[in-house]
Amino acid sequence: MGNLFENKIIEIISEGVKIAVSEHTVNDQQIYRLIFSDDRLPLVITRISTFSGNNWTSVPQGRQKEAELFGNEILKHLKK
Repeated sequence: MGNLFENKIIEIISEGVKIAVSEHTVNDQQIYRLIFSDDRLPLVITRISTFSGNNWTSVPQGRQKEAELFGNEILKHLKK
């Protein structure tokens, strides 16, 4: 899959926080690195396919709630 952001960093706003999102490919897997304007640590997320459908997950695992929330915000941006 190609780079959907055309090698640019996009900025989204979610829950009043600005988030800089960059897209990368690692071992043929698309990942997204999120840098937050507040004091949160950066987050790396990817979309995975499971028996229950497609889900967002954090890499490494442990921040699934944030991965789902911000992953869906990225999808909204891509659908524009």
